[in-house]
Amino acid sequence: MNRKVTIITFFLSIVLVLNGLTTIAQTNKLDSLQQELATEKDELKQIDILNQLFQEQYSTTSNYEKTLQYAQEALKKLKAIDNKDEKILKKISTSANNVGTSYLLLDEYEKSLEYLLMALQTAESIQDTNSMLNALYNLSTLFSYRGEDEKGNSYLEQAIHLSELSGNIKSAAFGYSSMASNYFFASNYNKAMVYYEKAMRFAKSLNDLNLMSNLYGNRAVGLVRLKRYEEALKYHELTIALDIQLENKEGLKTDYLNIADVYIKMKNNEKALEFNFKSLELALEQNSINSIMMAYSGLAESYQQMGNNAKALEYLQLYTNWKDTLYSQQNAEAIAEMQTKYDTEKKETENNLLKTQQALDKAEIDKKATQQYMLLLGLGLALIIVFYVVYSLNQKKKINKILNTQNEIIAEKNKDITDSINYAQRLQGAILPEMSILNKHYESFIYYQPKDIVSGDFYWLKEMGDKIYFSVVDCTGHGVPGAFMSIIGYNSLNRIVEDFNVVKPGDILDELNIQVNKVLGTQENKGLTIRDGMDISICCINRETKILEYAGANNSLYLLRKSQNESLDLETTMEEYGICFYEIKSNKMPIGGGDNTKNYQTHTIKLNKEDTIYLFSDGFADQFGGPKGKKFMYKNFKKLLLSIQKNSIENQLKELDKTMVKWKGELSQLDDICVMGVKIS
Repeated sequence: MNRKVTIITFFLSIVLVLNGLTTIAQTNKLDSLQQELATEKDELKQIDILNQLFQEQYSTTSNYEKTLQYAQEALKKLKAIDNKDEKILKKISTSANNVGTSYLLLDEYEKSLEYLLMALQTAESIQDTNSMLNALYNLSTLFSYRGEDEKGNSYLEQAIHLSELSGNIKSAAFGYSSMASNYFFASNYNKAMVYYEKAMRFAKSLNDLNLMSNLYGNRAVGLVRLKRYEEALKYHELTIALDIQLENKEGLKTDYLNIADVYIKMKNNEKALEFNFKSLELALEQNSINSIMMAYSGLAESYQQMGNNAKALEYLQLYTNWKDTLYSQQNAEAIAEMQTKYDTEKKETENNLLKTQQALDKAEIDKKATQQYMLLLGLGLALIIVFYVVYSLNQKKKINKILNTQNEIIAEKNKDITDSINYAQRLQGAILPEMSILNKHYESFIYYQPKDIVSGDFYWLKEMGDKIYFSVVDCTGHGVPGAFMSIIGYNSLNRIVEDFNVVKPGDILDELNIQVNKVLGTQENKGLTIRDGMDISICCINRETKILEYAGANNSLYLLRKSQNESLDLETTMEEYGICFYEIKSNKMPIGGGDNTKNYQTHTIKLNKEDTIYLFSDGFADQFGGPKGKKFMYKNFKKLLLSIQKNSIENQLKELDKTMVKWKGELSQLDDICVMGVKIS
């Protein structure tokens, strides 16, 4: 179960509890409120309507830019009121909380923090308990999003304490439930149970079956993390029983998937099939594409474990078909939206051009009329000239104003495009793993310099038991095309290791080649030839045995070892400063492209203490610069790595950046750059 999804679920639940919102999937309610806002003259009533619009938009759509617009407009009107009594301050707290909530859901955390603190301080000034609780719960969610769990839990504890003081038992129950969830996901089972028991007591006293169901489900997740599968089954079954009683088909769909996943882990594939089929039935009934895909994926995995490869392939193909359906649906919606936007903008441009032409035509007619009057009225020549000059200047100002407006529109469109790419950068950044996965075991660094806003290079980390995997990948192209390829590569690597349980680096690359060709191969069926792919180096270290396994597609691995240590059964590329430089060659064939059918080789090396490993893309060596504007080259790159071996890992990173900046000078960056260094301690 995804941690962030759980936080969002809790966040939405508590807002509903405190504000009394009801989810109504009816757009006519929004239309009615917008019409009411357009005709309402009273300022305070306008503010109330804006808050209602925020609530309706929030409850019925995921258009958080629109909820932000309504909340900001309400807050702006409230700030303009001079006499701010308790009633106005309460509205300010509500609107500031709404603004902070919108920024939170748009992942703009600094702005969200600013407005949520404003909401809390305003509520505290008038001792408005419900508004204080809203702000506290949202602040706890904000810090959980940012990975600052300790601070998030601190705000949760304040909310729980305030709920109990004010007698708001339902709010306190949600607070305890959220604390339990946080600790279950942190694998701190004993501490989670303290909060779980408190939340369960409240849930039973309130007879809140929904909360009890959530608590049972979270406890099951905590037990799965401890591999206590039999106990986890018990609490998943309790969750299912409650959701059946509540006729909660949405919840049951997820319950069945969760319990099926436990049975898969227990190798009880008959039960796993039973519950995946139950989930699939509900998902098909609700046309829930994501749940349909998850059910098919689970069925494929069960049949694969049972050795029924034909069935496994059948459900894997169904999974792929539904994935394509989701992709096509999202594309169709995006294309329709862009077409509508284009048609609207085109019509506006044509209207503006027509107005400009009409203004020019009118200026020409007036000019001719003025000339005729000048011929007829010789005595009034001076006056006519003055009139003509003044009139012409006014016409020119109008034309210039129209042209300036057009330029502003063009600039705004350019800004929209740039903003969209910046948003894509945030999405791409969100999938990149935290280096803490590697740093908790070894000293390491990542030098990551995209050429454009988004990148075709990426790095990947995954810890599986005693093994830790790490990789540097260079996708075809850079910018937006490269970023799309990087998402395909990142998701495929996760799936190969987590879902397919492939462990050898060479086998991982074989499967990655199959997956990439499968994704891109659909274009060949349409008469197109796809040569896109990726170069990659991937390593796996067994932390217990210190055995390194490596495989590469066009990207080699560099290993640097002190000369006095045991030498490798490899040719030394160079030796300086008491360090031996070894290059472990990759297979000279890329991932993807559809041509390579050979298998990738896995190299095995016994690591020594203070060995240093480097993985890299070609961006550093291929960068033009220096006094003659030539490429940096791999020979110089190897010498640079040798020269910095006495430096700490942190200072090695600084030296790489310093060297690249100096070498590049005023020249543009040629390609994305990614270098990873790992020192064995």
